[in-house]
Amino acid sequence: MLDGSTHVCKTEQCGGGVGRNIAEALWRLRDGRTKLLTAIGDDADGRFLHNIAPGLILDGCYTKESRTATYAAVFDKRGECLLGLGDMDIHNHITPDLVNRHIDLLKRAPLVVIDGNNHILDLCQRYEKQGQIT
Repeated sequence: MLDGSTHVCKTEQCGGGVGRNIAEALWRLRDGRTKLLTAIGDDADGRFLHNIAPGLILDGCYTKESRTATYAAVFDKRGECLLGLGDMDIHNHITPDLVNRHIDLLKRAPLVVIDGNNHILDLCQRYEKQGQIT
């Protein structure tokens, strides 16, 4: 019941986000030879993500202007999600300027995974990156 009272629970912190999860999996499979272009806050959550896969996140992606994106979910005993809360304002920092600072890396990349960023998609098409748009 959502009545403002405190409920006993167990909590767990993990790295997430579809794009970040894919990048981390590739980073592990390729012995650290994968890079993630994203926006990460210069905060405890950003350091947590950095420590999961050191070297995954590109230089210049950390910002003091916003908090690292977080998502909190409340699950029932069966594991069904009852409620989700997201703080995603930092995604506004994934700008064409941020992407353009890493354009040489993007042009050389054998594979680019895009998680909802039209500017990166436009650049991949301009530089004739092979792939499938889903």
